[in-house]
Amino acid sequence: MAAIIDNSIIEEIRARVDIVDVVRERVEIKKAGSVFKGRCPFHNEKTPSFTVSPTRQSYKCFGCGAGGDVFRFIMEQDGLTFVEAVRRLADRAGVEIVEKQDKFAGKRRMLYALHSKLCDFYARCLKQSSEGKVAREYLAGRQIDEQTIDVFSIGYAPVRPHDALMRWAHKNGHSPEELHFAGVALPPRQEQGEWYDRFKGRLIFPIRDERGRVVAFSARLCGGGDKHKAKYVNSPETEIFTKGRVLYGLERASSKIVKHPRREAIICEGQIDVIRCHAAGFETAVASQGTAFSQDHVKLLKRYADCAVLVFDGDDAGRKAAIRTGTLLLDVALPVRVVRLPRGEDPDSLIRSRGYEGFKELLDGAVSLIAFQIDVMRASEENPESIDAINRISQGVLESVAGCSSSVLSNALLREAADMLHLPFNALEADLQTHKDEFKKRASYTQTARKKREHIAPIRTGALASSDDEGHADESESPPIPDGPQGPPVEDEDDYILAPGVETPSVSRRSAPPCRVETALCELLIEHEHEIPVINLIIEHLPLDIIQHRFTRDFVRAVIESNRENSDKLSVLYKNIEPQLKPFFETLLEHQHKMLGAVEATPEEALQDIIRRIWIKHYRTEQGGLPAESNPENDMKRLQLSCLIKQIETGLWQEIRQYLITTQKPIREEPQGVQEKSQERASTSPEVRCEVEAYEYEEDSAYAYCYPDGSQPSEYPPDETPDL
Repeated sequence: MAAIIDNSIIEEIRARVDIVDVVRERVEIKKAGSVFKGRCPFHNEKTPSFTVSPTRQSYKCFGCGAGGDVFRFIMEQDGLTFVEAVRRLADRAGVEIVEKQDKFAGKRRMLYALHSKLCDFYARCLKQSSEGKVAREYLAGRQIDEQTIDVFSIGYAPVRPHDALMRWAHKNGHSPEELHFAGVALPPRQEQGEWYDRFKGRLIFPIRDERGRVVAFSARLCGGGDKHKAKYVNSPETEIFTKGRVLYGLERASSKIVKHPRREAIICEGQIDVIRCHAAGFETAVASQGTAFSQDHVKLLKRYADCAVLVFDGDDAGRKAAIRTGTLLLDVALPVRVVRLPRGEDPDSLIRSRGYEGFKELLDGAVSLIAFQIDVMRASEENPESIDAINRISQGVLESVAGCSSSVLSNALLREAADMLHLPFNALEADLQTHKDEFKKRASYTQTARKKREHIAPIRTGALASSDDEGHADESESPPIPDGPQGPPVEDEDDYILAPGVETPSVSRRSAPPCRVETALCELLIEHEHEIPVINLIIEHLPLDIIQHRFTRDFVRAVIESNRENSDKLSVLYKNIEPQLKPFFETLLEHQHKMLGAVEATPEEALQDIIRRIWIKHYRTEQGGLPAESNPENDMKRLQLSCLIKQIETGLWQEIRQYLITTQKPIREEPQGVQEKSQERASTSPEVRCEVEAYEYEEDSAYAYCYPDGSQPSEYPPDETPDL
């Protein structure tokens, strides 16, 4: 069993050892302003380009690109492993190392090896198999050449034969359980059923950690695909993969970032955007993996970058995401510039249409985050020069700058805002202090909530169930939903199970976050707030009065009204909610909990499941409110509600939607062809309609492997993929 060293010991060593003293023993360095300079020990040079920063406790050579902290310096100088470097510096600092046994080391080694071999397998399937032709044609249509495919190890997960993944695993000495542990296979539903490849029929993009090891996969439909399937299906989190701590492309971009004259990183939204940037020569591009940029992403990026330029999609969602991401970067004193992309464009499409020079021109013309935010907010105002508009814009700017940890940077941004808004700098500076105080309060609240969670254990329930759903959730049929942003969301004290000796927390129903299923609803709407089919599903099947938490009702109403009026009601809601719920709201806005990151389900399918759970909760509450006395009337109501709950729990969506109906009209009517199809289906008898829906579900199910005609998939020609 391998041994591990606790992070607290590593940080203590880092705090006690000065990198300047360590480097000075081996390299002749002299003070040059705020840093020390000398000739690089890692390559021969005449002009000193090796710098050591005492404030950052890091070194960097602008000649060969070598850089890192004091541990990395010792590792590179003496050829040591990280653990050996830690031990050597611990002896120097007089820190005693207490090692722990790492019982998961063997599993991690297995996962690294499995992902590496799977990466090669998927790559061969793309290049060699006849079925991979559709994927090759899709990549060719996106102008992704073979060299780029090889560089990023893009692959394809075969559909035929249906057990291709299991055959490969058997040949390479891996069990189905190991594939399941790695997140690439799903277990059978029935006892004698077959295992299923989570990614089959999709393009495969390997996800690598900083050291270049494959730790996960992101699978994309080829072309348009089936509109009922999610465009992307990502690996779930495993022992070697945490999506909030991995940046796509960083293993290739890190060395380029540190060599950049300004140590500037390009941050994109998607994997294709990163691939396109690297292929075009912009090799400092990275992207978050299946989630919005988080504080962990920022900390990871800050190891290599001193500033960043955001190149997000040119739509409303992309612009909002740019402001959120830029604010996180400002919080750690990373200067941010934002590229103004034309509406409907992204880095991939723009580089293809304008080429290297066109994209470089946009990068060079990027503006500061505050200038970008002011432009975006002005565009949303009917009269941007009015007093109320200027007040809203200035408050938004102050909110973005309030968390900035650099006084110099925040001061410069504030002066820029004052010039653009034609306001006195002193006035903005005075208001900024109020926002900074509010920022500190939020940070304090978040820290307090984190400490409380250490003493509180959430009730373990089914997939979409909250504590009052216990015993009624089916994990095999419902997509998993994580705990809410502030730990287990609750609506009353019964939603907590306390550790022995811990007093019941005083959580008011008003200020406590929503329950799990309502939190999941908010998270899904954050991700798909501008998708009309999703919004219409809410409008048609989820009355606001059955949502129990007031925040969730206000949140859903704000999203609906934003789409009806083409406005931003969420910003208004954020400003008006009580302070206790603001940290919860902020985490939602970062949408750190991707609903569909590990489940093959469309947004509509996930939302249908959430809607039915909320209705079930509503009917159970109604059932519990009936008088306890037994009489024919009360007994009949209980029976009716029990039957209704059972029907909603077990029935197909087409069968139960008649019970989950509202009188509101959707935002946009369906096209004529779709309406006719819906009317035709509605006229079908219940029995036939049930069969039709069951067939459609099977075709899109993660466990289906038959084709519409009932035939089994044909085998690969043995000379094309000999390892199947």
